[in-house]
Amino acid sequence: MYVPDLYRAEELALHHEVIEAHPFGMLAAVVDGRVHGTHIPFVLDKGPGHGPYGTLRGHLSRANPVVPVLHAGEELLVAFVGPHSYIRPDDYASEPHFPTWNYAAVHAYGRPRVMEGAEELRQLEDLIAHEEARFLPKEPWTLDRAPSELVESFRSGIVAFELPLDRLDGIVKFGQNKQPEDVRAQISSFRARAAEAAASASAVADRMESHNAGRLTPQPPIQDPTQPPIRKAQ
Repeated sequence: MYVPDLYRAEELALHHEVIEAHPFGMLAAVVDGRVHGTHIPFVLDKGPGHGPYGTLRGHLSRANPVVPVLHAGEELLVAFVGPHSYIRPDDYASEPHFPTWNYAAVHAYGRPRVMEGAEELRQLEDLIAHEEARFLPKEPWTLDRAPSELVESFRSGIVAFELPLDRLDGIVKFGQNKQPEDVRAQISSFRARAAEAAASASAVADRMESHNAGRLTPQPPIQDPTQPPIRKAQ
């Protein structure tokens, strides 16, 4: 990773924070002499027994061409992208400025070990638990609620692995090269645009709707139980 000194992030806690908050990483491996990328969610193990930088766990489709690389134990890169946004020249308190992009990212490196049996099952359980926790106080969905034959069918099609981390590179570019008054102006601008956070979820819904337009049957509007029923015109 190219990181100018001003933006270099060396704190392990910050690396882990980015990974845990944004666990959908891009796994990069060399397959037959070419770089191959796969986007998958990860679980991060940290603390005693998990190495100086922690250990990532994930799983791939058994048909993925990266699987032989997993078995060979060759070095992998996983890239995680944290908060990021376009910065408008109008967001500054002073002038002139040029558009830029603020962001945080972490690159993790290690050699994989394939997991099977109970280790593979724990990977699935932990990944589900981590994501379900984001929806509390809703009762979390757990793997034991799925029919055992469905679980086994899914497991037959995946390869789980762990990635003890040998190195972490981090970059945090959030206005360190700008004057305090300009940084404060940018922060105020983002606070005023908080609705954009909700817009990202809406964008996913819009994309799902457009990609499945030919298969989705229009549904009647949800009736408010506090209102009288809607009657069709005669």
